[in-house]
Amino acid sequence: MKNNIYIFSNTILSRKDDSILLDTIPQTDAIHEADFYESETEGVILPAQKVEGNGNQRHIPAESVEAIYTFGEVRFNTQFFKCMSYYEIPVHIFNYYGNYVGSFLPASGNGSGEIQILQYGAYINSQKRLYIAKAIIDAALKNILSNLKAYTYSGIDLDEPINTISSILEQARFTDSIQELMGFEGTARNIYYGSWQNIFRQETDFEKRIKNPPVGMINSLISFGNSLLYAVCLSEIYRTRLNPFIGFIHETGDNKHPLVYDISEIFKPVIVDKVIFRAINLNIIKPEDFKQTDKGLRLKDEARKKFVEEFENKLSSIIHHKRINRRISLRSLIRMECFNLINYLTGKLKSYDPYRAN
Repeated sequence: MKNNIYIFSNTILSRKDDSILLDTIPQTDAIHEADFYESETEGVILPAQKVEGNGNQRHIPAESVEAIYTFGEVRFNTQFFKCMSYYEIPVHIFNYYGNYVGSFLPASGNGSGEIQILQYGAYINSQKRLYIAKAIIDAALKNILSNLKAYTYSGIDLDEPINTISSILEQARFTDSIQELMGFEGTARNIYYGSWQNIFRQETDFEKRIKNPPVGMINSLISFGNSLLYAVCLSEIYRTRLNPFIGFIHETGDNKHPLVYDISEIFKPVIVDKVIFRAINLNIIKPEDFKQTDKGLRLKDEARKKFVEEFENKLSSIIHHKRINRRISLRSLIRMECFNLINYLTGKLKSYDPYRAN
């Protein structure tokens, strides 16, 4: 099985034969503005002044890499991107604050004009688009309910949010509007987030979801975890023939990758939220692991590594999927979800049934 590679240190990425060469750069302050260095002799464009590696090199066989996630000041050369293209390895870039910046997606032989036409046709067909959007929201809310019900077995009283979200779920099934559907989903998530204080064993100041910038440690973890999941979903969509720019809940053109946001709705409760519950309840992440910046709280480097390690462990965890009656990793489940949608669009499946936690 191929592995995701997470890079936290300041690093120069290049190619050495059929390997990815990681050469650590001496630690410097993060750069927040575009600043490029171009070498005429080396044919390399670098974001900032020329810096040499410190000789602390590591070689990773390219064929063993699923995707690369960078969090430090990382510099690339053209040979590196040629290697990424040849092995079809996505590269996802996050900034100093842990926010998703963008991705390099190599040209893929998996692209299919037929699938993209069917995908766009479903988007412009109001009934089919609403059907797919309802299926996604239905699965997302059921996965939220699954999380809450799991904690009731620990003696935590969550009957009120469970009953309220269940009622919202029933109302959402009868709506004929995407906007109204999103409204139901937003209301349910607010109620869900409001119940988290009952789940946490560690005292927090979290009351509601606040973005841009995230307020408090829990909001910061949600934003960071969601950004990681968006990148993973983009990688898995890339491995299929779907177009990430055509979604069904989120409007095409309003988001960077609408389909990524759609698919991630299903898996946020299953992956991101469970990682946060574990990180807080086992004191893996604590208040002192954050530092205040002008854009809200930021996880310190060591704490960020701990969170990403928990996130990767969750992605790699194996579950038993009742519908297909076999064991599968959560990362593979995301890709299977993409093929599930493809099979519905092509008519191989008569209905679209996104993943719902057991």
